[in-house]
Amino acid sequence: MSHRNASTASEPFKVAAPTSSLLLWLWAPMLLVLAIDPMIKLFAGKPPFDASFSSWGGWLVLPLVGAALTLAYRRRELHLESRQLTIAGTLYTRRVPLSSMRLERARIVSFAENPDFKPGMKSNGFQFPGFRAGNFHMKDGGKGFCLITDDSRVLVIPLRDGDSVLVSPEQPRALLDELKRLADSSAPA
Repeated sequence: MSHRNASTASEPFKVAAPTSSLLLWLWAPMLLVLAIDPMIKLFAGKPPFDASFSSWGGWLVLPLVGAALTLAYRRRELHLESRQLTIAGTLYTRRVPLSSMRLERARIVSFAENPDFKPGMKSNGFQFPGFRAGNFHMKDGGKGFCLITDDSRVLVIPLRDGDSVLVSPEQPRALLDELKRLADSSAPA
């Protein structure tokens, strides 16, 4: 990876690819919900659909909602700019200034080995098993902004205000090293 000087606009880091079965957690329940009413009517000896919107409206609305959520799910970006890390995941974006990071306490963890770092309940986020984006409560009582696609390689960056940022770049060590390099180059001599 080439090192850019501190005045460049953006250096993207790839987010670790989530497992391909994650969208099954979105689409399977929607398809199940769509199938229930027609199946009940069919077993009762009635036609599964009639002319009313209540009969076929779900077949129109739920796939549109599913398509919108699928598009949102595909938005996963990490950009390192001269003085900040921009994290964009689904409907959420957070810009974290380099000066607010406690990089000396940052670490790369696996939730299987370090469950204390795993986010708790979401406060405003998007979550499937193995995927989290948005704002979550942390087990230590703080808040965390997450873009987690791989529970086995998560870069945890504590912030000076007590919150945390948790991201899953393809190469967490490279991102942490670049953040430290930028912090060192911008520190007063």
